Amino acid sequence: MLSDNRFYLAPLQGFTDFVYRRCHHQFFGMIDAFYIPYIALGPGQKIRNSQLRDLLHQNNDGVPVVPQVLCSNADELRALAGKVREMGYSKLNLNLGCPYPMATKRGRGTGLLENPVQLEKVLDALFSEFDFQVSVKFRSGLSDDQTIWARLRLLQAYPFEELIFHPRMAKQLYKGAANRQLFAKVSSVLEKPMVYNGDIQSARDLEEVKNLVPAQNEWMIGRGLLSDPLLIHRLKGQHFQEKEELDLMRDFHQTILDGYRSAFQDDGHVLMKMKQFWSYFANRFSKPAKVYKPIKKASKLTKFLEVYSSAFRHP
Repeated sequence: MLSDNRFYLAPLQGFTDFVYRRCHHQFFGMIDAFYIPYIALGPGQKIRNSQLRDLLHQNNDGVPVVPQVLCSNADELRALAGKVREMGYSKLNLNLGCPYPMATKRGRGTGLLENPVQLEKVLDALFSEFDFQVSVKFRSGLSDDQTIWARLRLLQAYPFEELIFHPRMAKQLYKGAANRQLFAKVSSVLEKPMVYNGDIQSARDLEEVKNLVPAQNEWMIGRGLLSDPLLIHRLKGQHFQEKEELDLMRDFHQTILDGYRSAFQDDGHVLMKMKQFWSYFANRFSKPAKVYKPIKKASKLTKFLEVYSSAFRHP
C-alpha cells in the first residue's frame, strides 16, 4: 500500500514553472510538494526576473512549493537565501545535483558537492544564519560515484529535513540507469529518512527500490510525471477509461496553453514553452515521435494551434 508514501515533483529548469505546477495541482493533486527550479545569481550578481517571478506567492497560491537555490560559495548562498526569506518562505532546498557543465564548471550543483571546503562554508552559513527547514538534493559525484562516500560526514553533521538522492554521476546527465544499489547503500549508512529520485516511471520501479530499501516511502519524480501526469495515480493503483483519460489530458493541456498565453504576451515565447511541454507529454501517446513531429516543426503559434489537437482524437 502506498497510502503513507509521499511524492514530490522534481525541479526541472524550463519545464516545471509556476504555470505547469499550478495546472498539475489543479487537475491531479497527489503531489505533496512541488520543488521550484533553482534560482541563481546571473550577470551583475542579480537573480533573473523570470526566476523571481516563479517564486511570487500569487503565482503559487494554494500550491505546496519549496524554493531551490544553486550557489558556489557562502556569499552566493547568503544572497539567494536572503531573497527567499524576504519573499516569506520557510523552506529551502540546496541544489548539489545539477549536472550541467554550465553550472558545475562554476562550482555549482554537483560542482559544489566536489568542493568540501566551500560546501562546509555554505552549510555553516545556511544553518547558522537562517532558520529555514532545509533539504538538499544531490548526486553521487561529477565523474566518480565514490565521491558521495567522502561527503557523508558533512551531510550527517547538519540537521537536514530531507536528503534527496539522485544516484547518478553528473557526467551521465540523465543517461544510463540510476544506481539504485548505491542509493540503498547510502541510505543504510546515513540512517536518516531519504527521498529517492531517478527513473521512476512505473510501479515496478518503485518495487525495485523497495526491494532494496523496504522502508522507503518518499519519492521525487521529474521526467516520469512530465511524460505521464497521471503517473502517481497509476502508482497507487488507480485506472482510467481511455476516453476519460484522453479528455482529461486534453483539458489539462488546454489549461496549460491558456496559462502560458496569459503569462507571456509574446507568441514565440508561448510556442517555445509548449514545445518544451510536448517534448515529454508526447510520451504518453502510443506513437510519441509521430505525435511530436508536427509540433516540433511548427514555426509559429498559429501553426501549433492547428496541429496539436490531432493527438487528442479518440480512436
